[in-house]
Amino acid sequence: MTYYNKHINEIFTELSTSEHGLGKREANRRLKSNGPNEIAKKKQFDILKSIFSQFTDLLIVILLIAAIISLLLGERTDAIVIIIIVAINSLIGFLQEFKASKSIEALQKLVTPTARIIRDGKEIEVSAKDVVTGDIVILEEGDKIPADARIIQENELRTDESSLTGESIPQRKQANIISKQDIVCADQKNMVFMGTNITHGNGHAIVTATGKETEFGKIASLTKEIQEEKSPLQKEVAYIGKFTAKATAIIGFLVILTGLFIGEGFFKMFFFAVSLAIAVVPEGLPTTLTISLAIGVQRMAKKNAIIRKLQSVETLGSTTVICSDKTGTLTKNEMTVVKIFANNKFIRVSGVGYEPKGDFFDENKKIESIKNYEALFKTAVLCNNAALSEPEGNRTTWGIIGDPTEAALLVAAKKAGFDKNEMMDDYKRLHEMPFDSEKKWMITINEYKGKNHAYLKGAPGEVMDLCDKIMINGKLHRLTKRLREEIIELETSMGSEALRVLGFAYREVDDDFSHRNVEKEFVFLGMMGMMDPPRPDVKEAVKQCMDAGIRINIITGDFGETARAIAKQVGIADDNTQVITGEELEKIDETRLTEILKNEVIFARVSPEHKLRIVTVLQEMGEVVAVTGDGVNDAPSLKKADIGVAMGISGTDVSRESSDMILSDDSFTTIISAVEHGRRIYDNLKKLIFYIFTGITGELFTVLFALIFGFMFKLPLPILAIQILLIDLGAEILPSLALALEPEEKGIMQRQPRQKKYRIINKGMLTRLVVLGWIISIGAIFLFVKTLILGGWVPGQIVDTHSALYAKATTMVFATIIIFQMFNAFNSKTQKESLFKTNILKNPYLIFSVILSTLMIFSFTYFSFFNTALHTTRLTLLEWGQIILISSSILIFEEIRKFFLRNKPVAPLNKPFINK
Repeated sequence: MTYYNKHINEIFTELSTSEHGLGKREANRRLKSNGPNEIAKKKQFDILKSIFSQFTDLLIVILLIAAIISLLLGERTDAIVIIIIVAINSLIGFLQEFKASKSIEALQKLVTPTARIIRDGKEIEVSAKDVVTGDIVILEEGDKIPADARIIQENELRTDESSLTGESIPQRKQANIISKQDIVCADQKNMVFMGTNITHGNGHAIVTATGKETEFGKIASLTKEIQEEKSPLQKEVAYIGKFTAKATAIIGFLVILTGLFIGEGFFKMFFFAVSLAIAVVPEGLPTTLTISLAIGVQRMAKKNAIIRKLQSVETLGSTTVICSDKTGTLTKNEMTVVKIFANNKFIRVSGVGYEPKGDFFDENKKIESIKNYEALFKTAVLCNNAALSEPEGNRTTWGIIGDPTEAALLVAAKKAGFDKNEMMDDYKRLHEMPFDSEKKWMITINEYKGKNHAYLKGAPGEVMDLCDKIMINGKLHRLTKRLREEIIELETSMGSEALRVLGFAYREVDDDFSHRNVEKEFVFLGMMGMMDPPRPDVKEAVKQCMDAGIRINIITGDFGETARAIAKQVGIADDNTQVITGEELEKIDETRLTEILKNEVIFARVSPEHKLRIVTVLQEMGEVVAVTGDGVNDAPSLKKADIGVAMGISGTDVSRESSDMILSDDSFTTIISAVEHGRRIYDNLKKLIFYIFTGITGELFTVLFALIFGFMFKLPLPILAIQILLIDLGAEILPSLALALEPEEKGIMQRQPRQKKYRIINKGMLTRLVVLGWIISIGAIFLFVKTLILGGWVPGQIVDTHSALYAKATTMVFATIIIFQMFNAFNSKTQKESLFKTNILKNPYLIFSVILSTLMIFSFTYFSFFNTALHTTRLTLLEWGQIILISSSILIFEEIRKFFLRNKPVAPLNKPFINK
């Protein structure tokens, strides 16, 4: 139902109300019938649901199955170890989600708690949730609007709708009917909307929608309907889980089948198969991944990026497109004077936002004295109803009271040394002629040292209509027609830069404050151009995005030319960049939109549904999409995106709840820092996954070879299940975690994003894993057989698995696999760069982890407690020397492989990204 295109009396009839409001009984009936005026809040953090969700990962399920089978086979120690690891992994994931949920709950602050309405002809104050359709709501400057409403009457009413529509400038409202059909919220000038703020004026309005029926509520409902996509890392881990499960099932089945074929018993072969499964399943991977991501979360928090879900840490690293909102993201959503025309010259003003820090420049030369601009700044301060509020308490930034445009003038004046609080004591205001939408100016009259001064500001053309002189460098000149035309041309030039331009003038007046006496003979002082400017660090961040192969599309509810002006300043767009409005987007089919989205494009005056459609099409194109935003209108697309990035300071509660990451400093640059961090995390995940799976393939081939030779020569298993678990969950954990702390590689932000279909465990890694697995297994089996033979074993003779000889042989294998992996930890640092060309000391954690893990294996073999629990025995120095010598072969092999790889051209993994 639309109300902007209906007469007031028609609305009164339709909603069964009047200008005197509803009766108390009817209001209660409607409240009971339609429900409270509130948006259904996101459910509170469900502890049980969160705990349960930690056990749904396929790798965790496989581990739990392995634990159950171990219990059934009487291997209680194995089962307990697996269950402890699963519990640790789940606890880490749960604690991170719980911590994030508490941070979000602390940010609940969007909907206004009370509202002033008229009922039974009387003005009363009620809880905002008790407002119903048909209520007459009273609107005053500073109020937050409690529901969607059609304006009945207004007095210079302006509202800040940036959180809903994306427009950075307060919107002038009016009560007249709008005859157009199907217009967006931003163009419904006779409507006010729930959750937006009144910056100026007052009025009355009739409530037309409450709760979920408001524009705010519709966006919230749209957001809830969107299904969250799995992150690339979640998909990758699921792939690894499926790969592992299939490999385990196939190998286990073949082992059992082979054993039955040669006459072995089923239960014996089943036990062998379980041992093999334990070798294949990466028991340490879930915990290592979880801890690695948690470390990434903590590091990114220090960089002002709050991650709500662990898996989101890595997603940023694979981002190919950033769909950025303009207002509050690329800009601060704080109007700022950036250009002044006075004394026949342009002055540039530095500084961004409401903090009164900045300087004035004539071209590139700093202006030291502002004496010739004193009258201009005084007028900007005194003809002004806004106020600045300094940081205090928990608020660390400057704020404003009143209209943002007027506040921008106060900030510029304060930079020049003119403070409103100090001046108002000397310049007593006597009279005000408020801004009028027809006259387009405002006048205040102030008394100073016994004289009355009139100060005028407004649209430059209308201001000059009241002027007959102009001040240039302190001297008065006649304002000729030619001068006036030149100034209008300059105003047009400033407007083409997306600046909002105001003119200023002053005069002395007598005690007759009538319009006829005051509105004449002013002295024109100059113009100020203001805008919501780009954040200072955005331009460099955009360049880094371009270098990293990430495309940026601006999607905003603001006007196209304003968005293009900002985009040009930060390097996203040029004069030829296409600008598409929401109205034009409605007429574009999916095929054409797909072609358009292959290049930089600006979408302006769009609705939340339009944003959602753009993000969906980009994802269908195979892009990994990050969406930034701070308003209610951004919430659906934030949730739909591969990673939604909300603003922590200026962001609304709804946008934060819909996001995956929150920028605590609202800086676009933090996104780029997070992208770099995400890429580093992904690189390090590849390293630790390679490291873990090298150990797994070594264990797998060792068990497989033992089974084959066992059938031929009566060779027992060379390593026990508990020892495999200890390798995966004990000795290998520390180096894998240390690999997660590897510093970023050179040129990490100069390479293209990886393709969405690219797998960590791909053909190249599989080949490398198989070869290194063979090397580990051959070395381990060689020492196993050698130890048995030296102990008197003869091939074909059954080995007593309870003997000291068997314990010595399995201990040799146990220690060999671990020492192989200690050497391999250094191999994992690079794929093709020589270890000896890297700065090993750059990651001291890796060195310490290898030392600690080596000490751990010594303790496993030398302390009697571990000897009993792990079935190990002490080794001699000669035996340790043999283990170290054979294990170092993996380092030598990798150095040879890397040498040939460095000298062979390698085709890029990704298609080249062409960015104009």
